[in-house]
Amino acid sequence: MKNIKIIYIAMVAVIMAISCSEDEHNPLFSDTMAPGPITSPVITNLPGAAVITYDAPSDEDFLYVKAKYTMTNGEEAEARSSNFINNVKVEGFGDTKEQSVQLIAVDRSENESEPVTVTINPLNPDVHEVLSSVVMVPDFGGVQYTWDNTNNAALSFAVLATDSLGELSEVETVYSGVTEGNYTVRGFEPEEKEFGIVIRDRWDNYSDTMKLALTPMKEDKLDKSKFENFQLDDDNDMNAWEGKYKYTFDDNIKTFNHTWAGDGWPQKFTVDLGVTARLSRVIVVQRQNFPYAHGNPRLLEVWGTKETPSVDGNMDNWTKLRDCVAIKPSELGGTSAEDQEHLKNGDEYSFTLEDPEVRYIRFIVNETWGLTGFIHFGEVTFYGQVTSGNE
Repeated sequence: MKNIKIIYIAMVAVIMAISCSEDEHNPLFSDTMAPGPITSPVITNLPGAAVITYDAPSDEDFLYVKAKYTMTNGEEAEARSSNFINNVKVEGFGDTKEQSVQLIAVDRSENESEPVTVTINPLNPDVHEVLSSVVMVPDFGGVQYTWDNTNNAALSFAVLATDSLGELSEVETVYSGVTEGNYTVRGFEPEEKEFGIVIRDRWDNYSDTMKLALTPMKEDKLDKSKFENFQLDDDNDMNAWEGKYKYTFDDNIKTFNHTWAGDGWPQKFTVDLGVTARLSRVIVVQRQNFPYAHGNPRLLEVWGTKETPSVDGNMDNWTKLRDCVAIKPSELGGTSAEDQEHLKNGDEYSFTLEDPEVRYIRFIVNETWGLTGFIHFGEVTFYGQVTSGNE
């Protein structure tokens, strides 16, 4: 009897599973009568898009409205609303030309109403609006690009430069949706050449190409043999355990500095660059055998001053040059291979053209990857333009 009951329960479960499976694919209502069309469409034009508000048909089995249209690139597109909202958004237009959109009501039996055709006039798309805000200026070893993206549109920026054949070609692509964009392309000699930029959106609409002849500023790697430890009263000792202060600047990423545990937060150390310079960037490399962990700095500040610092650690004459957040590529959508490459190359933090000349640099670490009570750096390298003291 017990076995018969088990078999019966199993059969019921199978029948219910088949029934559920069929319900998932078949409409709850089944008829051949088309719903009424939408009425009273109202159009709100947006950059490269439009929102169409309407009155839905009164049919009890009304399900959704679909909008059919052709994007600027010639591809047919479809957008859908639902019976819970009374508007639908159409997007992907790359210009401001008049466009036709068909609105079709659909019921639960997938019957379609007669289409209602409306005309929209998209506003200037973000790819063109953002391009009009781009400013290009010479920067250390390259060109700095800035732009305004007030709609926070997800855009890609193809940075261009003249190649060895004299052709304008892509050197880097930047993906950004931030309001105020800022990017510097580097690696160029201080010689005049043509630079440019092209912007693309996720529907493959492209802006025009902006071009400008510019001469990059000279950028040098600062001479680490001139660097000296400038110990302030509230600096941490960077010579703990196997770590040594001098290993911070020995061009060997396998060595590292290290503080003692339990000294509290933030943790600090200071360096005399031996020269006065306008800094362009700094590269901080982690201790290699503890990737993205242990005492490797994650949140840190870089401060600078041209004047000889007060030994008591007073910060009155210092200028904060940069708040820094170390990254792990895989956490931003990258791969483990990119994590390994980034580990060797380090985190690069750029300074601005408005930053003052400095001779002394102070690192203030507020958090490590491992939330430890100590810090360690694998290597630190500065780039910029020496203004005095390079004799």
